[in-house]
Amino acid sequence: MKDLVEKLERGELTKDEVLAEMKKRGLFHHANEPIPGIFALTGVFVWSVLCFLPLACKILNLGIPEIPSVQISIELAYSAILLAVVMVPPLFYSFNLRERRSVTGDENIVLIKSGAYGIVRHPAFLAELLMFVTLPIIINGLTLILPFTLLSILGEIAIVICFHLQAWHEEKVNIKKWGDEYRLYMREVPRFNFIVGI
Repeated sequence: MKDLVEKLERGELTKDEVLAEMKKRGLFHHANEPIPGIFALTGVFVWSVLCFLPLACKILNLGIPEIPSVQISIELAYSAILLAVVMVPPLFYSFNLRERRSVTGDENIVLIKSGAYGIVRHPAFLAELLMFVTLPIIINGLTLILPFTLLSILGEIAIVICFHLQAWHEEKVNIKKWGDEYRLYMREVPRFNFIVGI
């Protein structure tokens, strides 16, 4: 990776040439994925189906027995809103930082370890994950439109697992990119646990 960074800085390679070389070496974060972000996309799909299926059945009057649900307290809903709002700045910050230090707007050639990346290794994933986890809680707690059922809990579990798989896959590529430097970063900074990271 360092050779590509140096050649780019000296003007010997263009960003497109660096990206082509990274792809050739299998050093881009969607390497070996049939569809970029397949694990996260699968999680979002499963989460959507499981969380919104009871509502869809009710609206479409499919005659499927209603699944028992719980009413989320207004206090929990407001706490979820607060958590979701707090996670928005790190999400946009990490996107902005990656954009400024990348080859293509999404592919880093320099390991970023500062800011939100100094607290968790995947701040964008964490922010997205927390927004997905809090959304059914917020909707149920404030409107009662979306039932919070066992399927909702299974959807939450599915999206957490899929985002962990996506992060794990990207970390394997990052180890190929940066080697021991990334392994040390993995020991120093947690994947998602921002409490430990602070």
